[in-house]
This record gives sequence, structure tokens and C-alpha cells, in this order.
Amino acid sequence: MRLSDILGMSLTNLWRRKIRTFLTVLGVVIGTASIVVMLSLGLGLKAAMLAQVSTAGGLTEITVTSESDYGEGDLLLDDSTVSKFMELDNVKSVEPQMNFTLSMITGKYEAEDVSIIGVTQNYLKTIEIEQGKIPESKTDGSLSLIFGNQVLGESFYESATGVYPYWEREEMPDVDLLKAAIFGGIIKDDEAEEETETDMTTTVSNDVDPAFADVDNEFEGEFSDDTFSSDSSDDAGELEQPSTTETEAPVDKATDSTEQNGESGTDGSIDGFNDIDADSDSNGGSATIFTADVKRVPIKVCGITAGEDSDYTDFSYNCYADMDALKAFIHKNYTLNDIVPEQPVTKDGKPYKDLKYSQLTVNVDGSDNVEDVLQTIQDMGYRAEANKEWLEEIEKEFMIIEAVLGGIGAVAMLVAAISIANTMTMSTYERTKEIGIMKVLGCSLGNIRSMFLSEAAFIGFLGGIAGCILSFIISIILNQFLAPTIMEEYGYGENMNISVIPIWLVLLAIIFATVIGMVAGFFPAQRATKLSPLAAIRNE
Repeated sequence: MRLSDILGMSLTNLWRRKIRTFLTVLGVVIGTASIVVMLSLGLGLKAAMLAQVSTAGGLTEITVTSESDYGEGDLLLDDSTVSKFMELDNVKSVEPQMNFTLSMITGKYEAEDVSIIGVTQNYLKTIEIEQGKIPESKTDGSLSLIFGNQVLGESFYESATGVYPYWEREEMPDVDLLKAAIFGGIIKDDEAEEETETDMTTTVSNDVDPAFADVDNEFEGEFSDDTFSSDSSDDAGELEQPSTTETEAPVDKATDSTEQNGESGTDGSIDGFNDIDADSDSNGGSATIFTADVKRVPIKVCGITAGEDSDYTDFSYNCYADMDALKAFIHKNYTLNDIVPEQPVTKDGKPYKDLKYSQLTVNVDGSDNVEDVLQTIQDMGYRAEANKEWLEEIEKEFMIIEAVLGGIGAVAMLVAAISIANTMTMSTYERTKEIGIMKVLGCSLGNIRSMFLSEAAFIGFLGGIAGCILSFIISIILNQFLAPTIMEEYGYGENMNISVIPIWLVLLAIIFATVIGMVAGFFPAQRATKLSPLAAIRNE
């Protein structure tokens, strides 16, 4: 008997019992759809995680953090560390990051410690900006920032009351960051100031790190005793610190009276800041930290990251500045003996003579070389980790999740397999005489077995195709209605899919369903081959 004859007879037999065949196929449809949908949920979460890892740096990056952040070790990150890493094999580039905090004030709002991260221009270009543009690389001591979309609401409070309008009234501070006059507050340690007055001599310049070195005398005189004072030729918004006596209160004067959306009053204060002085706490209960001894320097906001006020991204809570511009800003406003915010100090509590980085990102030329470079850096004594290393651990966890989800779906397929076995067994009882006649006519046992196995395989094959179609429908519904809420809640973004069905899963599901059908039909087919021809013919 030819293969085409066997397949034709199998389809004819299934069609003669349409209702029974339909119900059996329906069981396979539900089983296949259960397995595919369950696995698609695990694959969807895994794909979302991979997308998030790729956004955070991909699989070819190694992150080296400063040991000082963990309170251990003497290895710090600086320009010499960058040069050392660049000499390693398979390293393409090294991108540093520097942390810095700054108090800010604009109008009636201020913030105590706004996190500023100095990064390279390449990194700035990766930040998605909704308004404005990325800051330029300047070395004139001015500071331009990209503001995270949640910094204004999270960090700024009313100077007069200390109330955070975003948290207590669900209102964003009424500030147009791109247009408002914003000032940073330079607050120095008193002990550092005393040491500056006594220790700063001309011989110190011999030990000055390049980060503090004067280029073309651009910042000449910045390390003198008048670092805190400014005259009318200084940057707009810097405050003059006049000498005081024991009976005189310090007076806060601004060099540019029009800088803060108004003109200065008769007392020389800036409109918008005139309620903030050294005696505010005793007179009006003000929560301001911008007292007369705080040097104010103008800050420019040139961009705001994408997202609404309540949207979270990797850039939401920080401000970002060009690395060279941030170094020049620190150089202009701090002396060698000043403790710079977020910069490490020696065991004696003294600042280092050069600026230290908080993090280095080492870019490797290929994911296959990441492990070797990572091990080399760790052997050098540095704290380092790679996304690939972390991802491998996460993938192991997802394999367990996918196995559990697949196991849940497999229960439905087991029920479907039992249904196929039952259908084919009933078929052998009903067609006993037909089997006997086929044997008498000389049909081989293999042909009889193949006919029954073909029927079972067709049931599994048709159920597998229909099950995959149903899986796609369910997947579309899940992605349209559940994914935006669930994926955003877990920080993956509302545009990510919760269910992903790749082509290989569809093909695997169809093959699996067909094989399950054949396995379920094997024993009924084997029974058919063992029937006695004479007994089968006599059977009524």
C-alpha cells in the first residue's frame, strides 16, 4: 500500500466521524495553546529584561565602581586608571562618570542636594531629551545641565515653608526650567577654609593635578583667599561677601539685579531672593539654606529628559553635565583644600589633590571577550561587574520560570493525549471487521499500524495548527490590554509586550502536538495489528 493511500484512508476515516474528531482535536488545541501562551509569557518577560539591559549598557560593557563608595579599599578611579584600562587587550574605550551634588535655588523654590553626574559627550547623546538640547563641552567654569524629568518635583521645596508642593499638594513647582534664573549654592567646610587661608602658598602649584591646572591663565586667582568673594565683574548671580564685624549681620548682594525676573530693591537683594537671608529662620521660620555665607553661582538648564512628571526612566532623578564643564566648574569654585561634594577624602579627612571618578564604563570589543577583561580588572583589585555576568544568572532563573509555565500548559496537553488514545482505541473496536478484511486481502501489519498512527498524527497536527492560531489571538489580547499596566509597574515600560511568540516556538508546538498524537495512538494501532483475521471477520 502506497503512502498516499494510507494518508487518504486516514483522512476519510476521520471525516466519517466528524464530531468525535472535532472534540478530540479541540482538546489538542487547548493543550497546545496552553503551552504556547505560558511559554510566551516567560519569553516576553525575558525579552523585556534583555531590552532593559541593552538600554542600560548592553552585553559588552564592564562597570568599574570606586571602592570609596563602599567604604573599603584604597584603589580610586582617576585619569591614571583610565589610561591603565585602555592598555588592556580587547578594550575599545573607557568612559568615566563623576558624581557631584549641588544646592539650587530658583524663585521661591530651592533644593538641598541635587545629584549631578558628569559624563562624556558620547553618553550625553544617549539621553533621550524631550525639550532643549545637550550641553556643550566648555571649560570657562560655567555649568549647563540636563535635568531629569522628576528632579523638579522630587527635590524642590518652598523656601519660606519647607513644603514640597509635589508631595504634599500634588503640584509641580511653577518653574520653567529652560527660562528661569537658577543658582547653585557653593557651601564650604569651615575647617577647609581655615586651612586654605594658612596652607595655600605658591609652592602648592607644583602638586596640582591636571584637573586643577590653569590653562592659559583662564582661572587665574581662583585658589586665592577671595574664592568666596566676587565683584561686579563676576558671573551674574554670584553674591558678594562683604566683610562683617561682630555687630554687623552679613548682607546678601547680587551683582546683576535683573537676573531673577525682577530688579533689585533698595537693599540690594535680588527679587525672588529678598526673603532669604541669614536671619530668616528666626524672623519667619524660613527653610532656606541659602544664607549669606553661601556663594551663589548661575546654573543653566539646557535640556529636560523625556517623560512626564511621574514617568520613570534611568535618567529621571539626576542632572547630567559634560565632564570637562563639570571639572572646570569645580576648579573655579573650590580650592585644593576644599572638600568637594561626593569626592573621596584621605584617611586623615583631607581632600585629594586630583578629582576622582565615581564610575568607569569599560567598552569591550566583543561579548566573547568580556569575561577575560572582567577577570583581569578584578585581578587588579578593582570592583567590577558586567551585564553579561548578571544576565547569565537571570537567564538561569528565567529557564526555571519557563519550565514551570510550560509544565502548567503540559497538563492540558496530557489530557489531550489521553483523549487521542481514547478516540483511537474506540476506533479500533468499531473497525474490527475492516481490520480483518484488510488482513485477509494481504495488507501488511505495518500498513495497518501506519494507517492508525496517521489518523492520530493528523489529529495532533490539526490541533497544533489551530492551537497556535488561538495562541496568537490570546497573545494579542494580553499585549493590548494587560501589558501596558503590568510591564510599566515592573519598570519595563508600557510599550513592552508581555507575550512574545517567536517562529521557532510555533514550529516546535506543531511538531510536539503531532508527536504527542502519534504516541497516544501507538498502543491502539498496535492492538489493531494483533487482531486475528478470522475473529475480526466473525465480529458483529
